[in-house]
Amino acid sequence: MLSKLKGVVSLVIILLIAVSCGGGGQVPPQEQLPPFSQTSPPEADSLYKQAEQAFTDGKVPNAISLWEKIVQKYPNTATAAKSLNRVGEVYLSQGQYQRAAQYFEYLVYAYPRWDDIGSARLNQLRLYAATGKKKQVMKESVSLWETSTDPSVRVRLADLMISIYSDDNDLETCMDWASSGFTAANTPEQKKTLTGATLRFLSRADEGTLKKLSRKKVSDFMRVFLDFRLAEIETQKGQMEAAQERLRAILAQNGSHPLAPEIQASIRGTKVVAKAGAGAGAAAKSNIPLNSNRVGVLVPLNGPNSKYGDMVVRGLNMAVADWNERFPDQQIVLAIKDAGNDKETALAAFQEMTAKDGVLAVIGPLGAQAAKDVIPLANSEGVPLLALTQKEDEAESTYVLHTFIDSRELVRTLVRHCREKLKYERFACLFPNDRYGQRLSKVFSEVVKEQGGNMIASASYKERSTDFAEPLQKLMTIAKKNAPLNALEGTPFEALFIPDQVQSVALIGPQLPYNDIVGVTLLGTNLWSEAPLVQAGGVYVEQALFAASFFPESQEPLVKSFREKFESLYSATPSYLEAQAYDALILLLQSRKAVRGEVTRDAVFQTMLGTKDFKGVAGTYTVSPKGELDRQYIILQVSNGQLTQVSPGPGSRTR
Repeated sequence: MLSKLKGVVSLVIILLIAVSCGGGGQVPPQEQLPPFSQTSPPEADSLYKQAEQAFTDGKVPNAISLWEKIVQKYPNTATAAKSLNRVGEVYLSQGQYQRAAQYFEYLVYAYPRWDDIGSARLNQLRLYAATGKKKQVMKESVSLWETSTDPSVRVRLADLMISIYSDDNDLETCMDWASSGFTAANTPEQKKTLTGATLRFLSRADEGTLKKLSRKKVSDFMRVFLDFRLAEIETQKGQMEAAQERLRAILAQNGSHPLAPEIQASIRGTKVVAKAGAGAGAAAKSNIPLNSNRVGVLVPLNGPNSKYGDMVVRGLNMAVADWNERFPDQQIVLAIKDAGNDKETALAAFQEMTAKDGVLAVIGPLGAQAAKDVIPLANSEGVPLLALTQKEDEAESTYVLHTFIDSRELVRTLVRHCREKLKYERFACLFPNDRYGQRLSKVFSEVVKEQGGNMIASASYKERSTDFAEPLQKLMTIAKKNAPLNALEGTPFEALFIPDQVQSVALIGPQLPYNDIVGVTLLGTNLWSEAPLVQAGGVYVEQALFAASFFPESQEPLVKSFREKFESLYSATPSYLEAQAYDALILLLQSRKAVRGEVTRDAVFQTMLGTKDFKGVAGTYTVSPKGELDRQYIILQVSNGQLTQVSPGPGSRTR
């Protein structure tokens, strides 16, 4: 492998010497270049996909080898040009600037007809900037802008130049580049990038600088940014009323401006918070230190819920060990804090992790109330929060991703299986009269109707009940009243949903036949995976079904490997909570690894929002740009005294 890499690098060096000797570094006429095709054979595209997958999997040397194989086998194709560009980008991200320069320079020389040659030239400028050659970047940037017609290249170039001139405190030139960039931007993402860049450089401007910039010829579009910054300064001076009046006036005339969401948030919060766009560093709290190799953990470590906190920490420690073994050059450490049992403790722990430890992100907390307490702080400080809770109705969560199970989607998966596979039509629900039971019973009823089923009856029982005769009789009375005529003989419903712990299900099961409830399929949630359902319920749970996110006995290679490692470390079987924590951290770290350019909290979070088909031990995840987590749930069934996965796929039986 190493000899092969050296050989390719040597080839590039030789070709670069030929360029400098033959043409003074100038691109030769088109007729002197070898034939070139914008299209590539399927074999080349297939190899490229393999390389990208290898890179995604963390196998960087393998990816580079495949890209270079494309260059060797299909040298006169667009895929070869694209491969050279990717290798250069990898070396640039690793800080191997000399190697990156060799690939970019050869690419620009040998492939001037490549459709995306502007990206290669832009990468050259990024390389010059990284190595301190700012004057060269400034000199060549105008030429690249004028010759490129690709909006993406122009927007990224404007973003780069804003950063360079901002470092020199030349805010006037920053304004020029921002204005030009917005004229080229044609997608919301591109506008978001430039919005973040503009907010960042204007955060350096005081009132005098803003007046100076205003005296220049500024478009109405760019003047919105200046007025927004003035409102921020007014807020900092305590002039809240003036700031609010200014913001409302801006919003009234610029409702569709890319800055409108930030203006609206500032009006609602009576505080101006400069939020950066995609790929930019968060401007909300620019003074917060950043240790990108440190991740915070906020879970209960004492009290009644400490056992759940310990489970999360075990899953995270597994993820740290696996990651550090795979990527020894990207070691990660955890900063673990106790979330406590009150708001003050949770907030103090969060602030300590950010201000003192400079964590990249925080995983946790576990409880819904604790999450509500911490979320506003995560948003205001621009620190990504991977909450181990499901998303509920709440205020805007700019930096929050809920990585936990979504109860509605879980129930929807279960009911859909019953309707489509088992052809069930009539459903009932018996639930504990607590917050969880009430919410899940409501969700179940709504989903049954949504899926075209018939919700026959629903009844509750008191928490910690042992005698269920009264609620079961009530359930049957309601069911017989609501059931169609053809279902009155026997039990009126085909499936009974019980959203409770296994211990309660084990007590309810034997009491069903004594209350004339026979031949029904019991349905449950992921709570049924927290204890040995088969052993606790016996014959009374035969054929029972429940939806879950994680099945430790699955024979899927990723799950099997995780279970075996976990069992060897802790002499116990992992639960969905450990699996979920493991996935959350790996998702975060893969997003950090995928960031091109400077690793900032916002860049990592925005990269995470673009995640598609991330394969974790607790399922496959896709994250929408709005922070909605889409995942696949599984259906488990008790069959012949064993727990079996019945959907998706053929499943695997317990040992």
